[in-house]
Amino acid sequence: MSAEETKRLRLLRWAAGQWKGDWTTRRVQHLYQARFGPGDWRRKARGDLDALAQQGLLVERGPENGRYFTLNLWNGTTG
Repeated sequence: MSAEETKRLRLLRWAAGQWKGDWTTRRVQHLYQARFGPGDWRRKARGDLDALAQQGLLVERGPENGRYFTLNLWNGTTG
């Protein structure tokens, strides 16, 4: 895992725990743009959401073309 990816995932973990609600690729893109500056963040945002879902922090919901993620309150890593 690269240092850049580690920074992004750490930020997304923190944000998902602090700011409740649905996490979409668009929401993560805005987070990354605010923190890291302009860029093409779409693919990285999508991949990071998938990575945190695979780790059990987020739960994937919705249809394929309307996916969103929510904090997994039952994984024991929050709080």
